[in-house]
Amino acid sequence: MTETPSAAEQARARRRKRRAAKLEMRDACFEALAEGYTQEQIAKARGISVATVRREIDRAIAARQIRAPEQHVRLQIARVTKALALLDMRISRGEMEAVGPFLKTVTALDRYHGFVAPEAFAEPARPTRARLPAPPLALTHAVPPLNPAPVETANVGRDDS
Repeated sequence: MTETPSAAEQARARRRKRRAAKLEMRDACFEALAEGYTQEQIAKARGISVATVRREIDRAIAARQIRAPEQHVRLQIARVTKALALLDMRISRGEMEAVGPFLKTVTALDRYHGFVAPEAFAEPARPTRARLPAPPLALTHAVPPLNPAPVETANVGRDDS
């Protein structure tokens, strides 16, 4: 005798299947985001809206357990090491624009390995320029003297003796 599942059992099976598919999509979206894809790229690849991707990623983050700091550091080291290998390959091909990101990645790797003190990663204080005193105001016109001295020009060079 073959038993046919009841309508309730069929409904439960459909719900389980939908739930499993949704969890799979949620995990896939989160993993794609962790790999560096944008939410727009994930939505386009999966054929869903960006809002759905955001919602599923938010749910995936909320469902994840907080890892111990050591595990977080190991994860970051793995990510930075992968990025470092890719940048190294680009530099070996002669793509010099990869040098800046390469140096930033090496700095991040040093930070996670603990080779550099955390204070070294703080934003350097921007030097403030010492303000010079304001220049003195210039006169726009000369003021004539109050009592002009009489000038004798008529008798200059004459001898009246």
